[in-house]
Amino acid sequence: MQNGITKTSVRTLFLVLLIYLPIQYAAVGVVGYYDAEPWPAFVFPGFKSVYVYGDGFEITRTVFDVETLHRQRSYDMSPQELFPEIPLSQIPGFVRTHFSDEEAVQSISREGAEWLRDKSADIAGFEPHAMHIIELTEQYIHTESGPRLQMALETGRITILF
Repeated sequence: MQNGITKTSVRTLFLVLLIYLPIQYAAVGVVGYYDAEPWPAFVFPGFKSVYVYGDGFEITRTVFDVETLHRQRSYDMSPQELFPEIPLSQIPGFVRTHFSDEEAVQSISREGAEWLRDKSADIAGFEPHAMHIIELTEQYIHTESGPRLQMALETGRITILF
C-alpha cells in the first residue's frame, strides 16, 4: 500500500468503526428514551401558511394575550415579540410545537411558566395574572389601496394562569 497504510490498519479501522457505531447509536437511543433528544430538533417551517382564493387570502396566526387579575389591563403580543431570540423562519414551528394544544401548554415547567410571566411583564409593563394563547384565522381581500382585513375568527384559545 501507499503512504504507509497497510491492509491491517484498514481492517483495524473498519472493525473499530463496526463496533463503535452501533454502540454510539444505542447510547443515543437510551439517552433519548430517558431524557430529551441529545441533539436539537429540526422543525421545518410551514410552506403553505397563506391560503389564496378568488379575490383574497387567509392566514392563521398566534397571539399571546396577557391580562391582569380582573382584566383591568391586557396586552397582545406576537410570538416574534415574546421570543425575539428565535429566528423568524423558525417561529411558526416553535409555536406549533410548544403552544398548539392544551397538553403541550400544560407540560410547560414551573420555571418555563415563570419565564413567560416575567418576559411578558417586561414587555407589557404590568404584572400579568394570565396568558391566553389565541389562534386567529384572518381573511383579507384585495382592494385598490392594498389588502384589507375582512374577517378575523378566533379558532383556538389556551390559558396559562400565573
